[in-house]
Amino acid sequence: MSSRNLLFLSGLFLILVLMYFIVQRAQRPETPRERVFVRVGQPSWAEADEVRVWLGRNKSQGFRLIFQDGRWEIRPLGEKGFPRPAKEGLVRKLLQDLAHLSGERRMQGKAFWARVALTPEAALHLEGFREGQRLFTLLVGKRGPYWESSFFRLEGSEVIYLAPENLLARFEIWKETPEAPKIDPWVDLTVLSPPPSRVRSLVLYQGKKELFRLERGKEGYLLQKGGKTRKISAEEVERRLREVFPLFAQAVVAPRKFTPRFRLVVKTDLRQEELLVGPWGKKSVLARRGPYLFRLKAENWQKIEKLPEKFQETP
Repeated sequence: MSSRNLLFLSGLFLILVLMYFIVQRAQRPETPRERVFVRVGQPSWAEADEVRVWLGRNKSQGFRLIFQDGRWEIRPLGEKGFPRPAKEGLVRKLLQDLAHLSGERRMQGKAFWARVALTPEAALHLEGFREGQRLFTLLVGKRGPYWESSFFRLEGSEVIYLAPENLLARFEIWKETPEAPKIDPWVDLTVLSPPPSRVRSLVLYQGKKELFRLERGKEGYLLQKGGKTRKISAEEVERRLREVFPLFAQAVVAPRKFTPRFRLVVKTDLRQEELLVGPWGKKSVLARRGPYLFRLKAENWQKIEKLPEKFQETP
């Protein structure tokens, strides 16, 4: 075969291979990641100290996440409800992700809003503030053609974007269209979580009476109870504290009067925390930490009451 014919056949083969890949790509729908995205979020959005979330025009069907007094807190937008501690890591991640939010430009015009649930009456609203100044207002509509996608637009704009993320899922909305946002995923149920290796002292009182005191010494820890002192190794203390902490609640409950029976004071290398605890029914206790009131399983609290019994004395 001449070199000319060989060159012709090679070129024909390359053309056929190229046509094959073009046909295959046309038959397979592109994933959102393969498309060109427009950056919508701004770096300043990550600096928000308040986020408001609600459904439609009824702000009572929503809540706000606000940073105040060194912590994130959940507060109702309506008249009903009470403040709860918020998961700081989850809020920070939301703000960082919104600051990097991007989407594929899909449609433009008010005529398309109803099709993807982006009318003011149907959409989920996300509004961010910094020191009282509004940074952004996003409207989130229907879930997109892929599970990990959703339609959104900026308030004041008619451009509709498709994000490569199901933004509704952030608020435990699993249906195709927006619903009232769920508050539960954002509530921090951590009552106490001192790092075991950083605990300097742990003291439990009943009324004014000190029941026991665990305190770090020069070598290990000293446990004082009933007028007796025992020496406990640091390894033993850390192992037993990991069985107790973190201490989680079943729920954060509305403020109410209750009679504390115990007072727990925990000092770490960084701070001191105090817990007031009292009975609530047969299987629960109430614990007040700062402005919040938690309901815990009684059996989890009893692990702290019985902590001295768990330690093995160091020879």
